Amino acid sequence: MSDAFSNRPFPKGVLIAMAAMLGFIILMIGIARLTGTKMELAPLTPEAQVREIKFLDLADGGLAVYDVETDVLVQTLPPGEGGFIRGVLRSMERQRKGYQADLSEPFHLARRESGDLTLKDPITGIQLELKAYGATNQAAFEPLLPALPAPPR
Repeated sequence: MSDAFSNRPFPKGVLIAMAAMLGFIILMIGIARLTGTKMELAPLTPEAQVREIKFLDLADGGLAVYDVETDVLVQTLPPGEGGFIRGVLRSMERQRKGYQADLSEPFHLARRESGDLTLKDPITGIQLELKAYGATNQAAFEPLLPALPAPPR
């Protein structure tokens, strides 16, 4: 069985268009880098609910989450559970090493008016928009905030 395209050359117009597009992209990136032009980020909605939280490793491998203001235990993650929260904390801890700080320093967890959650590290200045990691991952942080008041009837 012969290939229907074996004797046909690749269209030069497609190659020229691709080369022109790549050249344009490289030119635009070069101009942006030289002039310092940046895309503006979408503004965050105001905070509707906040909690300063700290994380403490437990001897059994669990993770305790405390409200900094009241020093009340908010949640305990048993060993092997809370994979997304633990992953975020490993990343934050790695960033904090340059500041000689550890996980016992507080984090700022906020629910925005839009319903989105953000986790900010006041030490490094890093702020994560948790919905960027997916709805189920954002939901892992929901129990760490105070319960929402019931809507009026």
